[in-house]
Amino acid sequence: MDTVKKQVFSLDSYRMECGETIPITVGFETYGELNEKKNNAVLVCHFFSATSHAAGKYSHDDADPGWWDALIGPGKAIDTDRYFVLCTDNLCNIQAKNPNVVTTGPRTVNPQTGERYGTSFPAFTYRDMAGIQRELIRSLGIEKLLAVAGPSAGGMQALNWAVHYPDMMDACVVVISGAQTPVLTSLAYLQAAIDAIILDPKWKDGTYDEGEEPEAGLHLALQLMNLAAYQYGWYESSFPRDAKRDVISPSYQKNPEFAEAFKEAVSKRMQPYDASHYVYTARAVMMHDIARGFDSLEEALGRIQARVLMIPCVSDLLFPPQYSKQAVDIINRKGGRASYYEIDSPNGHMAGVVDAHLFAEPLASFLRGKDI
Repeated sequence: MDTVKKQVFSLDSYRMECGETIPITVGFETYGELNEKKNNAVLVCHFFSATSHAAGKYSHDDADPGWWDALIGPGKAIDTDRYFVLCTDNLCNIQAKNPNVVTTGPRTVNPQTGERYGTSFPAFTYRDMAGIQRELIRSLGIEKLLAVAGPSAGGMQALNWAVHYPDMMDACVVVISGAQTPVLTSLAYLQAAIDAIILDPKWKDGTYDEGEEPEAGLHLALQLMNLAAYQYGWYESSFPRDAKRDVISPSYQKNPEFAEAFKEAVSKRMQPYDASHYVYTARAVMMHDIARGFDSLEEALGRIQARVLMIPCVSDLLFPPQYSKQAVDIINRKGGRASYYEIDSPNGHMAGVVDAHLFAEPLASFLRGKDI
């Protein structure tokens, strides 16, 4: 694949699900070519901590390609010789400090005040992201998508597309996600992470200055999310105990070496992250509920016209497989076409990203019109 370029999409005003209207700007990337009929487009949506850089490299010197590069490219499951693939940066992208991310969020300057939005920024949802992506798609002259796909928060966006724009897509692929964020996931990893950030004295209701950021709170928030992203075995091998070197210190302040190794790994990851964007994104994931605005989950999922493929992981602690099974059962009971493909990996929730080879073949078949 050739090197990819970041593009920018803006709307002078966008009405959010919460009722507020603001101007928005987000980045996006494309892979492959849009055909003459403009009927070969696939929208890929990114997960919680990712960006629109789903595949390829910005330059040949880049160490790593995009996060779903194993699936997107010539001859791959999402074949760029066949499909035109798009991926957008989400609102409040937590990698706000990443120079390759274009996002609107609390660290953006409010054009009406000349000051950063801070916590006056309206709460966003993944229904909002689907609506913004819809405007982008239309601006490119695309009337209907072949598919919308994504892992985790990307799957939440895909389902919002399927429910709210049912006639604009043929297929929906939901990886390690579901129709509603589990309450345990919301409380144990998301609300607790939000609390960790806002209890940091440097939080200042989101008005902190550059260089005075609530890094301690953000670090703890990231620890909480990371601890649920993988499965038990991954942590045992990645941060092993060493009984020969593990000497009991008289001070409680000295952490075991495996704990320090984990904290250091989190510190390296958090460099491009912003605390206020993390708070807003965590809230959006908590608020993910396809049934919102409908009388029931059954009514919401009954609106889906697209073929649906749900791909959970057996060892996922954040979205256990029963949530995917529930959605598949409801869709089929309501007369839809939903398939279920379960993967097994020690990588837990992150298997939907790092173990893409486990579902590449069924994904490719599904995109070509075959039910799994």
